[in-house]
Amino acid sequence: MRQPYRPGDTIEIDVIDADPGVFGPAAAPKPARVRRPRPRWLAPTAVAVAGVCGAVAIMWRPWERPPDWRTFGSAAAAAFSLSDHLVIGLENSSLVGLQEGQNLDADEPTPLGYVFGVPGGSYEYDAWALFRSRGSNSAGEATVSESTDLVRGMQAMVRRVRVRTTVTWGPIGGNYWDSETNRLGDDDSLEFANAVSVVAGLPAVAYDYDMGALKPLGDVKTLARVQVLAAYLAGEPVLSKFTPTMLSYAVGGAPVTVASIGTDMDGLAMARFYLGQGRDVTVHDAPGAVIETRRIGKVVVWHEGDRLIVVAADGTDEELVSWAQLVRPATTEEWSGVITATATAVTELGDDSATARFDTTRPSETITSGTLLEGSAFRVSITLGNPTVICAHVGPGDSSRGSCVYATPLSPATHAIHDDESGAEFVVAVVPHDSAQVLRITSATGEVSVIEPTAMLSDSSFAIAALLPSGAAYELAEPAVLD
Repeated sequence: MRQPYRPGDTIEIDVIDADPGVFGPAAAPKPARVRRPRPRWLAPTAVAVAGVCGAVAIMWRPWERPPDWRTFGSAAAAAFSLSDHLVIGLENSSLVGLQEGQNLDADEPTPLGYVFGVPGGSYEYDAWALFRSRGSNSAGEATVSESTDLVRGMQAMVRRVRVRTTVTWGPIGGNYWDSETNRLGDDDSLEFANAVSVVAGLPAVAYDYDMGALKPLGDVKTLARVQVLAAYLAGEPVLSKFTPTMLSYAVGGAPVTVASIGTDMDGLAMARFYLGQGRDVTVHDAPGAVIETRRIGKVVVWHEGDRLIVVAADGTDEELVSWAQLVRPATTEEWSGVITATATAVTELGDDSATARFDTTRPSETITSGTLLEGSAFRVSITLGNPTVICAHVGPGDSSRGSCVYATPLSPATHAIHDDESGAEFVVAVVPHDSAQVLRITSATGEVSVIEPTAMLSDSSFAIAALLPSGAAYELAEPAVLD
C-alpha cells in the first residue's frame, strides 16, 4: 500500500510526447500578412482632432450642462369631482344665508404663472416670489417711458410697498408680465423677473437662477382661488368671475359657515401658505388644518375631490373638526330646501342688527325685464343687505317663479342666476357709483355687446343685469380695454 505523501516528498510525473497527427493532417501554413504603411498625415490629423474635441468638451461640458429652463406643470388631477352644494348635519341649528358660487373655469382668463415660498412659510411674514403671464389685446396698457429698470431688455415698472415689490413689463410674445416678491430687495426682485418665462405652455424659471431657500409651492391660479375664498369669508370686496359657494347656519346664537371653491390638488398647501400653517388635523380621512386667521377668525380647511373646503366658526379646535366631519353633499331635495329656507330666513344671532342683516323682506329693486325666446316674461330684482338677495322672476305677475342667489354686499361683483325650468341664464353686476365699469358679454360666436349701469341701488352703487345668450361669457371691464 502506497504511503500518503508527506511534506517534502519528491513526486515524479511521466511526460507524454505530443503527436501532431492525432487530429488529422495539418493545414498548409498561410502566407505572412503584409502590413501597409500608414499615411504620414494620419497621426498629426488624429492628434489635432482629439485636441479640438477635448477643448470643446472642456468649454461646453455636456455632461454638466442642464436644460435652459425648469418648467412647472399642473398639480395632479383630482380623484373625483365634488358638488359645491355642501351642507352640515348640525342639530339645533337654523339656516341663515346662502351664496351660490360661480364655476366658470372654462371661461376664466387665468394667467400662467407659479408661486415659490420657503417650506412652512406664510404669505404675510415670510419670503416668497410669484410671477404671472397674461394675454392682452394691447388696449388700456400704460407704456413705461422713463424707467431705467430692465427685464429681458425691456423697460419695466418697479413698485415697492414696504416689504413687497411688484415688477411689470411687456409685451413679450403678445403677453404682459408681472412678478411679486415679499421680503426681497429691488435688485433680487428684478433678478427673479429676468429669470421667469413660459416654455411650451408651462411656467418656467431659468436653470441658472439660484432660487435659494424658495421652493415650488403651486400654481398662481390656485393662489387666486384661495384669495377669493378668503375675501368672501371676510366680507371684503373682490372682483372675480370664479366665486365660492357659502352656506351659513346659526348654532346656539353663533354663525357657522361652510364654504368651498374649486381648486387643483395644491389647494391645501396654498391655503396654509395664504392663511397660516395652523395645526394638522384629519377630515374625512384627508389631511387638513385648523388655522387662527386675522381676517376670518378660526377655520378648519381641507381639500376633498376637486374642492377646497372651509368651515369657519367661533369654537374650539375640536368643535370645528367635529363640524367639518359632518360636511357632505346635499341631495337635490335637500338643496331645494336650503334655497327655500334661506329665502325667508331671519336669523336670531343675539341682537337686532344681526336680525336685520338677514331679513329678506326688504323692498327689492327691479334692474331689468323682458321676454324669453319661448314667450315667458322675466324680470331681475336685487335687494341690498347682508346677504344681498338677487332673483330672476320668470312668468306672469304674482304667479312668477323666482330663482335667487344670496351674496355678501360686495362691489364690484358679478352673480349668475340659472332658471331650471326655462334654462335661462341671467347675470347681475354690482359696481361702485364712481366706477366706469361696464358689463361686456361675448356670445358663443364671438359677438360682443356692452351694457352700462342703469339701476342706482344706493348713493354708492349701481347694478347691471342681462339675459345671457346660450354659451355666452361675461366680464366687468373698463371702457378703455374694450375691443
